[in-house]
Amino acid sequence: MLDESGINEEELKFYFINNAEINAFVTGGTNIFINTGLITSADDYREYQSVLAHELAHIIGGHIFNTKTEIGNLSSRAMPVYLLGVIGILTGAAESGVASILLGQASVQDGFTYYSRNQEASADQAAANLMCKNKVNAKYLTKFLNKLDRYYYTKLESDTNYRSTHPSNKDRKLWIESALKNKDCDYEKNIEFQIKFDLLKAKLFAYTHKVSETRAIYTENTLQGKYALAIIAYLSGEHKTAKKYLSQLIRIDPENPFFWELYGEIHFINNELNEAVDYQSKALDFLEDPTDLYYMIIGNYLISINEKDAKKEGIKFLKKSILINPKNTYSWYLLARAYADIDNLPFANYATAERYYLIGERKLAYEFAKKSLDSMEKKTPEWYRANDLMSIIGSPNTNETNTD
Repeated sequence: MLDESGINEEELKFYFINNAEINAFVTGGTNIFINTGLITSADDYREYQSVLAHELAHIIGGHIFNTKTEIGNLSSRAMPVYLLGVIGILTGAAESGVASILLGQASVQDGFTYYSRNQEASADQAAANLMCKNKVNAKYLTKFLNKLDRYYYTKLESDTNYRSTHPSNKDRKLWIESALKNKDCDYEKNIEFQIKFDLLKAKLFAYTHKVSETRAIYTENTLQGKYALAIIAYLSGEHKTAKKYLSQLIRIDPENPFFWELYGEIHFINNELNEAVDYQSKALDFLEDPTDLYYMIIGNYLISINEKDAKKEGIKFLKKSILINPKNTYSWYLLARAYADIDNLPFANYATAERYYLIGERKLAYEFAKKSLDSMEKKTPEWYRANDLMSIIGSPNTNETNTD
């Protein structure tokens, strides 16, 4: 969807919020926030894609930056009205003064409402074009809005429409239909995508809902049902049952990394460390693009084995995790623990310094960075970085920095 936008896929940052409300939004830059309720309420992956397309359209259109500018413009235009109100109050005309201030507030709010609705209309139409260009049926934009109508059926739209920063769903559907007019966008469903989405939804539902709710929704007659039941069995400590479902799932789809991942986690919890490593290794084999979390998990399994070679192997995976995401504080914690276990205290202190720096404990970060340099081999990457940390932080007690 981003080919002609000037935005790289790597720039996008997705944040998932454990909230049942059907919602997604963007903030400054390329940050997209998605409520879990958006995913668990979608029946078709294209409903979810339509919302992502809408939020991407906001980012591509620079709407967040433009909104900040518009708020500044509106506030500037309202300032004379505010000043008249303040002068009125100071000169004793309190009623007219308050009225002027309220008028100023209303003018800003109404101006922003009009501006914001135009942005939403623009984003809807751009989203429709994005979906069509990427061979996704954009009619699911209106299908999703129909779902929102049902979800919010208790709210009186006539009461909220005027002040709402979003247009009415009725208006939005008309704009989307206008954007799709004379477009051939009736693409078929991608069955493979749908299967993956159903499994994702089942996993998310099982982790974010009560066991009773999950059992009410999912049965063992479907792939996603077995997955959801395996997860709640795992969370409930019924590991034998969880393994039974996972064995069935792996026989059906032996290349699904997420089945192997959960199997490995169950073995790890039961202190079956070598098996946990084997299963997590399979998960990594089948992942197209392993994330820092997957390298962190196998690193954790390996350093938990009471063998020096396993710990050294675990350190390699933890370094891969940090290379992908240098802000992963738990990977830094595990790395410090692993170095301590193999008696490499300078590197353990350095990893601890990095972790403390990331969580805002600057004084402790400085102290551990300084301690690491006492016996660390010079001119290694860690030695340079420990010096950099001390220079960035500065001495907690003086202006001293270490440039040795």
